[in-house]
Amino acid sequence: MFHLILIAHVAWSMVFTSHTSVADSADSSQAIGGLKFYTFTPDDKHCLGDAQAFVLPPSTSVRCALDSLGRHLAKTYFRNSSTGIYFEIVELNKITDRSAARRIAVINMVDKDRVAMGYYFQGSSGARTTFCLLVATFTQPHLTPPLVSGLILLYNGEFLPEMDHIDLSGILIPKSIESRVHQTLHKVERPDRLMKNRRRRIER
Repeated sequence: MFHLILIAHVAWSMVFTSHTSVADSADSSQAIGGLKFYTFTPDDKHCLGDAQAFVLPPSTSVRCALDSLGRHLAKTYFRNSSTGIYFEIVELNKITDRSAARRIAVINMVDKDRVAMGYYFQGSSGARTTFCLLVATFTQPHLTPPLVSGLILLYNGEFLPEMDHIDLSGILIPKSIESRVHQTLHKVERPDRLMKNRRRRIER
């Protein structure tokens, strides 16, 4: 998979800076600690519908967190019980520039019957929803820093072909859907804040 690391290196250099280096994947086993993850439901109008907390033990590694998020996405959105779609975490590497070290994940979407090409990647609304769910789930843009700062998505072990409505080629970054994620989470967190304020008033 060295060629994938090299491609990621070049892509990341174009996005951030020319002074970058690729480190090994040693921190893929780093524990996530108390990070708060979310999964999302699809929405035809806004791409992302409701958000649900996705709880993982603090000792979970970054790689295992990505694997768990991928299994949830395959089960709920891609309906893998009937489509057979699932995700493989191929590589997790760290790219360092002058300001920070960022994780970049290479994830393979396995779709032996190519169901996604005929359904999930087709149509303007449906394709955008698929794009948002993939990037939001695997990068977790609300975190600082995100779970991964870059995502390279493969399809049956190969780079995705050019599509009419979305671009899943190259490196996908959290910033591309950051505002959508924050809008979605605001709908979830606002009622929680109101409830906490009411409880405080009652306790007084």
